[in-house]
Amino acid sequence: MTLAVIINIETKYVSSLALLSTIRHLNIPVLLIDCESQDGSFDWFCSLQRNHRFQLISAPRRPHGAALDWIFRTAEADSILLIDSDIEILSREMFEFMRAQVEDERVYGAGYLQRGEWLKTHYGTDQRVAAGIAFYMTRPWIPFGLLRVEPIREVLAARASFMHRLVLNDVPQVPAIGRLLWRRFRVPGLRHTRLRPLDYFRREYEGQKPSYVFFDTGAQIHQVLAQRGFRFGDIGPEIPYWSVRHLQGVTRDVVHGPTHDARSASAVEPIVLDKLKQYGICGIHAATERGTYE
Repeated sequence: MTLAVIINIETKYVSSLALLSTIRHLNIPVLLIDCESQDGSFDWFCSLQRNHRFQLISAPRRPHGAALDWIFRTAEADSILLIDSDIEILSREMFEFMRAQVEDERVYGAGYLQRGEWLKTHYGTDQRVAAGIAFYMTRPWIPFGLLRVEPIREVLAARASFMHRLVLNDVPQVPAIGRLLWRRFRVPGLRHTRLRPLDYFRREYEGQKPSYVFFDTGAQIHQVLAQRGFRFGDIGPEIPYWSVRHLQGVTRDVVHGPTHDARSASAVEPIVLDKLKQYGICGIHAATERGTYE
């Protein structure tokens, strides 16, 4: 059985669009997890259950990667379709391709594969960084990805995790020295200093020897499964825009505030509310304050 999973945190209407578009287009069981929302989300979704069939549970709020670890350890399903709360499904085409891919037992999951690349800014900042210093590891595109449960559970049991992490790679054999060298990136005149002689000590990641490596959500899972001989069924170079639409980072904007890679919750309100009318959800209107609804 394939189970679609959507996590809601304080964005009940945006999550409703993800939920209702999934029910309409994919025809698979859906689990919606509300994580300690204070905007009336749980009662709202209970009201939607009168006309729409889906499972609803409440769970503690966790970091995204930790939440995914918990879901794959506990869910009763053969495969899980991860759907971000800010995704709208427009057609089943991408999903059908993904489902066909995971019929192969050596394929652990399918969807869009974000290839490894050099970061353009230093981790956690807007400071430019030279190529060769900071590497972003390959990972599945987590906002809409189909993953088989069995191989994921095996690597979770071996202490892999969906959690994001930063790995310092200058003299990794002596972490204290690595941490000292890391400090140079805080100094304007040294931010682009790679120190090429340290390649002798650096470990190799995807054929590169960066000063540090960022494993975003799911990247370590991909790395470990690839080392075990599993493949990821990649849909191709781009996400089919006619199949899914991503209102990127709305939850992050509501919970943590504006960032350069998150879409404003208030900016998407008119889009979301108009879309919900197409699903028969009426009587709601835009917020008077950022990130809230009435």
